[in-house]
Amino acid sequence: MEMISAPGLENAPVIGPLADAWSRIDPKKDGWESEAFSAAAGGKLKKLSSAMNNSAGLVNFDIKELVSLDFKAGSLRAVLLEEVHRDREFAVYRGRPEDSLEDGMAAQIRHLLAGFDRRQPVHAELKLYRIEFGTGKVHASVLVHLAGRAGSDRLQINSEWDTSWTVNSEDPKLLGIKVKSYVEVRRLSDKGDTLFADATASVLGNTEAYERQLLRSTDHWRGRVARDFGLDVVANHGLAIGDVNGDNLEDLYLCQQGGLPNRLFVRNPDGTLRDITAESATGWLDYCASALILDFDNDGDRDLAVSQDFKILFMDNLGGAKFELALGLGTHAQTFSISAADFDLDGDLDLFLCGYNPATDRGESGMLGEPLPYHDAQNGGRNMLLRNEGNWEFVEVTADVGLDQNNNRFSFAASWEDYDNDGDPDLYVANDYGRNNLYRNDGGKFRDVAAQLGVEDMSAGMSASWADFNRDGALDLYISNMFSTAGNRITFQRQFKPGAGDELIAGYRRHARGNSLFEGMPGGGKFRDISISAGVTMGRWAWGSRFADLNNDGWQDLVVANGFISAPDTGDL
Repeated sequence: MEMISAPGLENAPVIGPLADAWSRIDPKKDGWESEAFSAAAGGKLKKLSSAMNNSAGLVNFDIKELVSLDFKAGSLRAVLLEEVHRDREFAVYRGRPEDSLEDGMAAQIRHLLAGFDRRQPVHAELKLYRIEFGTGKVHASVLVHLAGRAGSDRLQINSEWDTSWTVNSEDPKLLGIKVKSYVEVRRLSDKGDTLFADATASVLGNTEAYERQLLRSTDHWRGRVARDFGLDVVANHGLAIGDVNGDNLEDLYLCQQGGLPNRLFVRNPDGTLRDITAESATGWLDYCASALILDFDNDGDRDLAVSQDFKILFMDNLGGAKFELALGLGTHAQTFSISAADFDLDGDLDLFLCGYNPATDRGESGMLGEPLPYHDAQNGGRNMLLRNEGNWEFVEVTADVGLDQNNNRFSFAASWEDYDNDGDPDLYVANDYGRNNLYRNDGGKFRDVAAQLGVEDMSAGMSASWADFNRDGALDLYISNMFSTAGNRITFQRQFKPGAGDELIAGYRRHARGNSLFEGMPGGGKFRDISISAGVTMGRWAWGSRFADLNNDGWQDLVVANGFISAPDTGDL
């Protein structure tokens, strides 16, 4: 038996062969000084952020545990602010804090929080994401997020600090802070309400499925549903919206874990939803990742397409939201998402399937294995394009139209758009573990031009959205990836990939950078990567993103859905 000291597992006994594995988790034993330092310094910043949540916590916080006697820094809060945006909902200000010294760290924190109503809680988050070891000190980048009440307004502060620390991975102390950026966002005349309200319970609360199924966690179902049904801890399940019963109200179809039925809810005139899963015959129990509600047979009502693990199902709407299976086809890979467009302009909708895990020769689930290479994997499942021939006949034409080019990646999502304005839809594919594809459609034939136009975006691609955000007449592209604090730290350390070339190291660093925004050049030419200058990379673990005019001012905003498995340790999630 061996006692280990890995973060969060201090002095836990480990027996037998697990001892070596646990030893390698401990960064101090594995030679990763940056991660050992991050655990210690990050822990201190977490205590400070918790103390900043209320006045009492800050009073009781022992600042001497955080800062050295030699601590020096300028103000953490900008007093002189420049207004850079204002509408009826929000005002946004940028500022540069003064370099004049305060009395100490405690005084600086009080000054930073002075704009908030301290009678109300303040949500504070300090996230350490970059470390560099220098001579006699350690430099670390810290993202700062504060949100709370400010009189009649709601105030949010977004800032970034360049911090310096003593070289002590056991007990690091802050030597100084320099503010790299500072932004204040105010929601004007806030009366306690939020811009968006959670309507889930009011819309779904009268259904039995909401109480008995949807409110239950994956852990709950893991103890009740056999794994063989397809219950997956890391679940990737989407939804579809469309009018299935012809009443001009949008309805909702939910894809579920294996062993739990998919659900079809129709919308009532009062905005609530009614569960019609049983009578619609759409409650598939197999693992289903995504769906579309569209008219595939051109008969005037909306049909249903469902990706079911290694199959795609087409369900014909017989009228009144009663469905029957019209066609089922096997796929080359586990299909994580589906999208539709009339790529050949013949008047009916064709279907593109994003393949992730490859199937075996028998069309069964294959093992994911290791994406190779991790940052530019080319051993994923094959995507498929199904051409609609009418009368519920779909034919695979992937290779015929050129979509077999670079068709070997872990594809998460796809988005159709006529980016070159030539009258036919082009296709962007966001791939996990590497480069993305932009297939230009030239009269029904495709060619991957992502590298040529500068939008390969080698990262952890999970979604893509098109819009002309700057209203210059050219379409722009936003891609959600994964912002990894750990990846931003370790890929800049000397011991990471020793002997690797600069290009390979840059690829790994790019993989951890986060989301990307590509500005389209007028005339359908190349795209320009403005992700960093636009400040849109840090979307956390970003599964989905969408351009949308959230405040109806005529400009396209960005909304990002992020997160991962809930757990007590939320370090990199």
